Amino acid sequence: MAFEPRIVAFLCTWCSYTGADTAGIARLKSPANLRAIRVPCSGRVSPELVMRAFDQGADGVLVLGCHIGECHYDTGNHRTAKRLPLLRELMGFVGLEPDRLHLDWVSASEGERYSRIATEFVDRVRTLGPVHWRLPKEQQVEINRQLMANRTDTPFELNDCASKTDAIRTKARELLSSGQVDCVIGYEVGPRGKTRPAFIYDAEDVDRLVWNPDCVYNLTTYLDVKLRPPKLKELKPVAIVVKPCDSRALNVQLAESQFSREHVHVIGVTCEGVRNQKGNLRGRCEQCGHPNPVIYDTLVGAPVKSHPVPENPALLEIETLSPPERMEYWLSQFDRCIRCYACRQGCPVCTCPTCLYERDDSLWVGLGVGMNEKRTFHLGRAYHIAGRCVGCNECERVCPMDIPISLLNMKLAQEIEKSFGHVAGLEPVLSPVVTVLSGEYKEG
Repeated sequence: MAFEPRIVAFLCTWCSYTGADTAGIARLKSPANLRAIRVPCSGRVSPELVMRAFDQGADGVLVLGCHIGECHYDTGNHRTAKRLPLLRELMGFVGLEPDRLHLDWVSASEGERYSRIATEFVDRVRTLGPVHWRLPKEQQVEINRQLMANRTDTPFELNDCASKTDAIRTKARELLSSGQVDCVIGYEVGPRGKTRPAFIYDAEDVDRLVWNPDCVYNLTTYLDVKLRPPKLKELKPVAIVVKPCDSRALNVQLAESQFSREHVHVIGVTCEGVRNQKGNLRGRCEQCGHPNPVIYDTLVGAPVKSHPVPENPALLEIETLSPPERMEYWLSQFDRCIRCYACRQGCPVCTCPTCLYERDDSLWVGLGVGMNEKRTFHLGRAYHIAGRCVGCNECERVCPMDIPISLLNMKLAQEIEKSFGHVAGLEPVLSPVVTVLSGEYKEG
C-alpha cells in the first residue's frame, strides 16, 4: 500500500483560507490528506505549534499566509517570513528534513495557486516517506561513538592574572567608597578553593575579589534580580565584572530594556579564555572571535588581538550525518534530560518571569519527561533565544546531564548571521527575528 502522508496546514483566515475556499468553489483538485487549521494570521503560527504538529504524528506542515505587504495586521507575516525559515534550519539540524516544513503566500483570489502549492507539497512529503524517529539500538551506539572519538581538547595557557585582580579591586574600592554603586558583582575563591560569584557591599571586603582562569560564570544573570526594585527611583547603580561574552549579554539585556545603562557600571576584562574542569581551554573560548569587551566603563587588561574563528568541528560532524542519524543523535541526547531547568536558570537572556515550559496551562508542551516533551522543550528554548544568544554557553556548563545544548544555539547563530548579518550583543539592538522586514525577503 502506497504511503499517504498526514499534512497539517495552517491557513491565514483572511487570505489563504479564503484561497482554499476559492479553490473548492472552482472545483480545483486539492489533496484529501491535508488537514486545514484556520488561524487569525500566519504570524500566530509559533514554532511550538509546528513542533506540536510533528509530535502528534504529522508528516509535513504547510503554513500559508498573506503576501508580504498585504497582511491585515500590517506586519504579522513579516515575523512568519523571518522565523519559519529559521525553524526549518533548526529542525533540519536535528534530523527532520527541512522539506517537511513549507511556507508560502496565497491571496483570497488565488485558488489555483493554493491548489498547486498544496499538491506539490504533499507530493514532496510523500517522496520523503514517514518520519523515522528512532534507529536500531546498534546504530545509535555507533553514531555516538564516532562523534565522541573525534573530540579533542585544547591545552590552556596560564596567564598572569595578578595585575587584573589588583585593577578590579582598586576600581571596586573606589566605587564603593565614593558611594557611586551599591554593590560590586565579581568573583571570589570560596573556602573549598573554587571560584564563585561574589557580591561586595563594603569597600573593606574588596580584597575578596579575584580574577583567574576559573572565572567561568556569566554574572549578568544576576542583574535581572539586582536591578528590579519596587520603585525605580530608589535604585542605586550596580558594578559588575564582565568577560567579553558577558558584555555582549549586557547589550542584549539593554536592548530589551531589562534595565537602564546608567544603573550599571561595567568593569570589562579582556580575556584569553577560561578553562574547564579538566584544565583545558573551554570549547566556547575556542569559538570566540571577540576577546575584548564590547561595552565597559572601566577596562581591565591590555586589549587582546582577535583571531579567525575556526569552524566548530562538532557542528561539521553532525551535519555530515544523514537526517535519520542526526535525529537519533539528538534524541539520544535529549533522552538524558531530567527537565531540571538549569539551562534556563543559567542563561542571561532567559528573563521571562514565567517560562512557557513551566506553565501549568501551557498548550505547547507538558511538564513531564516524555521524549516528545523533552525534545520540544530544547528545540523551543533554542529558538526562543535565537538572535539573542551570545555564546557564553552557561546553559551547557550547568547541565548536569552533559547535553551539548550550545550546538543548537550555535547553529541558529550561524543562520541568523548569514541571513541578517546580525551577531547578538555586539550592539544594543533587538534580535532581527522580532523586527519587521527591511529588504531581507523576496517572494518567489
